[in-house]
Amino acid sequence: MGFKEQYFDIWQQVWSLHKKYYVIQEQDEKRWKQLNDECEAIDNQYSGRPEQRFVQSLLLGVVAELEREASHEGKTEATTTTQP
Repeated sequence: MGFKEQYFDIWQQVWSLHKKYYVIQEQDEKRWKQLNDECEAIDNQYSGRPEQRFVQSLLLGVVAELEREASHEGKTEATTTTQP
């Protein structure tokens, strides 16, 4: 597999994970566990390979974004529901 195909596959896997979990709720422990398990599976797929650090960086970025959005959504909902 060439560079283009190899890295496109990685981007696609992580992008699919991001799409799947983009509406995750901050308090949904079951979904966060599922996300963690899927991240570990992707990381393990590239274990010991040069691409592993790239995969880990992408996964960390996506998880950070999901955490930020989940935290933001929780604050938005709290603000919206307390207004008359």
